[in-house]
Amino acid sequence: MEKNKKQKLEIHYYFDDDTHFMNAFIRNKAEKDLLEAIKRVGSILDSEELIIETQAFEEGGLKEIILIGFLGTLHYLSPSINDIITHHFTRDTKAEQLDLKIKEETLKNLELKNQKEKLELEEDIDKKLNDKLVARHVSNFYKKIDAYEKVQRIGFRDADLNSEYIVDRQYFKDFILVDDTTIEEDDEAIIEIISPVLKEGRYNWRGKYKGEKIDFSMGDSLFKNEVIESKHKFGNGFSIECNLLITITFDEFGDEKKRSYSVKKVYATQEENIGSLVLREVGKKKKRQQWKDEHQGTFDFDNEENK
Repeated sequence: MEKNKKQKLEIHYYFDDDTHFMNAFIRNKAEKDLLEAIKRVGSILDSEELIIETQAFEEGGLKEIILIGFLGTLHYLSPSINDIITHHFTRDTKAEQLDLKIKEETLKNLELKNQKEKLELEEDIDKKLNDKLVARHVSNFYKKIDAYEKVQRIGFRDADLNSEYIVDRQYFKDFILVDDTTIEEDDEAIIEIISPVLKEGRYNWRGKYKGEKIDFSMGDSLFKNEVIESKHKFGNGFSIECNLLITITFDEFGDEKKRSYSVKKVYATQEENIGSLVLREVGKKKKRQQWKDEHQGTFDFDNEENK
């Protein structure tokens, strides 16, 4: 997609009568989640800035056109953003067809060196097409629309193309998540420690993660014991690189209620304001495994270890 060029996504609400209006509160609440899903898609595409605008409503049930544009560096999947959004909102009806289209359009525009690189790219695409937070926003959207019986089906299409993907009312519930939590994982999280726990007990630590102050539990028992035994010097700028689990809890309306954080493994520490992170043994093991995964097929590890 050219820089700053806008794509048009049309959302078409089909009603059980010949009117062209719907309850404003229902539509606004539902489309808040629609916009949050689009925003999240932009985030996982590593867009520097996603511009979302709306165009005037059209009749025919009720049609709304959302204009989506990027600023800054574009991700290789950015040209397919309409297809990616449509994929999330229609996955149970046209999933295989859309998945194939997204992958084909992406791969044909890239110069890949070998089959391994192609498979890695396809895995990355699959990961972005199955983002849990997007699924949560999609669930919230359908949950609110499902309660409004006037809407019988919803269509999604690129406004510059003719093909429309339809979801009938009977399938709305297929998109609604039953559980009320979503768990995200950051395996390269950096947390600056504000307040460590220096004694035994189930107390939360406090730190700064991505510019936000958080309270978190420390699940790395080995690191906890080292802290209790005073093997680490905490001072201004003390940071850890870790595996961080983020549990997001939603209320009965599908809105985010709270987040809880839990550190599972501490891979490295930085005990001074200057200098780099120092890998712990578990961090070294992780790095070795990453290296093996990246070079798998190019080196015979079993034979090397037996030499």
